[in-house]
Amino acid sequence: MEAMISVPRPKNESERLAALRRYRQLDRVAEKDFELLTKVAAEICDVPFALISLIDDDHVTSVASIGMPNAVLARDEACCSWAILQDGLLEIPDLSRDQRTARLRLMTETGMHMYAGTSLSTKDGFHIGTLCVLDKKPHSLNNHQRELLSGLARQVMALLDLRAHEQMLMEALVREQYLASVDMLTGLLNRRVLFERFDAEIDRSRRYSTPLSMALIDLDHFKSINDTFGHAAGDAVLSSVGEIVKTSIRSSDIAGRYGGEELCVVLPQTTAEGAYALAESLRKQIEESMISIDGKTITVTASIGVTTMQTNCKGALQILNAADEALYQAKHAGRNKTVLG
Repeated sequence: MEAMISVPRPKNESERLAALRRYRQLDRVAEKDFELLTKVAAEICDVPFALISLIDDDHVTSVASIGMPNAVLARDEACCSWAILQDGLLEIPDLSRDQRTARLRLMTETGMHMYAGTSLSTKDGFHIGTLCVLDKKPHSLNNHQRELLSGLARQVMALLDLRAHEQMLMEALVREQYLASVDMLTGLLNRRVLFERFDAEIDRSRRYSTPLSMALIDLDHFKSINDTFGHAAGDAVLSSVGEIVKTSIRSSDIAGRYGGEELCVVLPQTTAEGAYALAESLRKQIEESMISIDGKTITVTASIGVTTMQTNCKGALQILNAADEALYQAKHAGRNKTVLG
């Protein structure tokens, strides 16, 4: 059997692929709005099959279709790869009679004979995919159908632009929410959000009669680290300890920077014994950590006060005071210790 013809790449292929990435559509499940546009395309052109495809460096991926399941094809196996090589509509009335498509499995295995596709063109002129219609009967579209199919492709592109804009806004919102809630030095929650979450956990603990514990962590002799090695070294220590805390707690636990060199971990559904065990693990990891900055290795220890909410608890301040008292005892006992209050 005669081999398939390799489809050439557009001259602006690298720029075209960069434009495609802006839409981030290849890994999404087709949504109803896109499916509706394929249905309209099929009805306009009086054919049973229509699809919207996006074309990356190796594959043609249909993201919405009517009359056939969505699929991923190699670029050399897809008529759409030819369509993006030109402006406007590519129409092949009989695939078996066109040397570009006569050997395609689309024709030999599915019996497709007619193809008409128009490029989805970005505002800066890159063809990132197609809207196409297909039929198992050889025939041509009329001028009215061609005009409407081209207009519908512009609507597909407008919807892609809208979805890309929505995605950009969503990412910006998530980024703003992150910046508003996280202490950038430690990567933990900032004080405001920490206590908002803490108050919510107190309410939950009261409602369901579940234990709630807290560990208050203070880095020993932190001022001397700043004085000896500089504030950049102090920042590196806080960042390293913050990472230790983040990677050691459960997803349900709440860790934040209480202030200065003090960190706080709220432990829902955790008994005093469980909180003490976690605090001891954190203390040992901090003690064993070695932070390198400007060719120097810095070690640090931490004192930790642990407490558990009592049945007569009046609120967050009472729990915090109990943890602070236990922390004071840990420091008074020589530092680098965990005390359960």
